[in-house]
Amino acid sequence: MRIQVINPMGVDVYNPMVEEAIARATAPDTKVEVRSLMGTGVPATAFLPAHSLLMNQLLTQVETAERDGFDAVVIACAADPGVEDAKDLVDIPVTGPMEAAVAAGRAFGQMAVICPRIESGEGENLPQNANWIRRLIHRYGAESIFAGVISAPSGHPPADEVNRLLAEDPPGLRAAVRAEMEVSATTTALDAAQRAFRDLDADVLFFACTLWSGLLGPIREQVPVRVLDPLITPVLYAEMLARTGSN
Repeated sequence: MRIQVINPMGVDVYNPMVEEAIARATAPDTKVEVRSLMGTGVPATAFLPAHSLLMNQLLTQVETAERDGFDAVVIACAADPGVEDAKDLVDIPVTGPMEAAVAAGRAFGQMAVICPRIESGEGENLPQNANWIRRLIHRYGAESIFAGVISAPSGHPPADEVNRLLAEDPPGLRAAVRAEMEVSATTTALDAAQRAFRDLDADVLFFACTLWSGLLGPIREQVPVRVLDPLITPVLYAEMLARTGSN
């Protein structure tokens, strides 16, 4: 089985992070390829550009994945950009982190979503509220299991440093961004998880940013609920859909 994970950005700086996060998650006979939209005309920014600037290229890549023989596609952004439109274009399963989290969450009970609150600089497309979470919950008909959403303030390097590292040291940029998310996983995101368990009666938590993938161990150790990883969850869901022939 072959699954393509599309990082819907105009740079490939985060591809190694995605590969590392999902390396040991799938069955031995499942091969996962990670690619970005670099070189397709999507702006080469360190964070996801506006969806209108990447949608055509993203949907074209989904079609290409099907032609190339992939059995499923994961769009690796928790906002699930293009997932619904892509399903209309191809016959293979296409999913994203939020859709997969809702599907998994139904098995466990009430699901709370932890979303990052990252200060957005000039030219960055970082959401400043959690309404996009609520829209996706409504889209997927998950109101009955939705315990609520709690934001976890998370830092990232200053814009000028981001631009410098993107141009001169992409691995350094990836490390700097991940370091900020790792800090939040032991501070603000951990606090949000504890509040979701205590105040929202959550049975399962979904962390709605792929940059948190692989960093959630401290939360699993300290909060007695299921924790859904934002990259592993959709890859496993895509694998299941492909094996059952569903779309």
